[in-house]
Amino acid sequence: MLSDTHSKYYVGVSCRPYKQALPILSRRGFTLIEVLVAMTILMLLVLMTTNMFSGASTAANIGNERAEVNTAGRAALGFMSMKLSQAITGLIEPAVPPFYWNFDLKNSNDVSFCSVSDILQSNRFYFDGFNIVYCYGANSGVLIDNVIDFKLYAYDKYINLRDAEGDPFNCHLTNNLPYCFDISIRLLSSGDKKKADQLSGSGSSLDNFIARNSRWFTTRVYFQTRQGYIRHEYEDFDYSDY
Repeated sequence: MLSDTHSKYYVGVSCRPYKQALPILSRRGFTLIEVLVAMTILMLLVLMTTNMFSGASTAANIGNERAEVNTAGRAALGFMSMKLSQAITGLIEPAVPPFYWNFDLKNSNDVSFCSVSDILQSNRFYFDGFNIVYCYGANSGVLIDNVIDFKLYAYDKYINLRDAEGDPFNCHLTNNLPYCFDISIRLLSSGDKKKADQLSGSGSSLDNFIARNSRWFTTRVYFQTRQGYIRHEYEDFDYSDY
């Protein structure tokens, strides 16, 4: 058993190194410059991420708008083609008293006619400067909007079609349907139409914008019930060129 002297000495020797093994840690914070640098880097990362998602969202919106333009343009052409292909002229017998219905192409963007499926009801497509309007009897409504241009071309005979001599005014109040009929629609998306309106009056800038962003939709209509498919119309026609 150790004596008191030895005990004190042992405790003193053993405690002194133990206390020295626990150094006091230094507590020092970030400097102002370090905080500012970290915040700047964080803000740049957030900005880059935001721009990336914003660009993806904008591209998706543009794609959706152009897809809608394609759908609307094709639907409008399909509807007009269906109605025009059923056009008839001549005596309308169910009417009392009977009367003749004409095919009337007033100008290059206004046509009126009677359709097989709509006897005694007038059909009309015309361009009001912004929209293509469809009239059925006494009713009317916008068929398609955001229209930049709307053109109608009629060809009396095959020879005119072959020689590209379509006359948009040769079917005014006629009892004969044309050989065929071309429809052309030029459209902008709703977003591009707003931008075009903002550029209104800027001349070449507006023309360049429309040329880059507009879409043309074109189709040709042949008339199933065309009157005049008789031989005397083609007595002077060279069928070898057909």
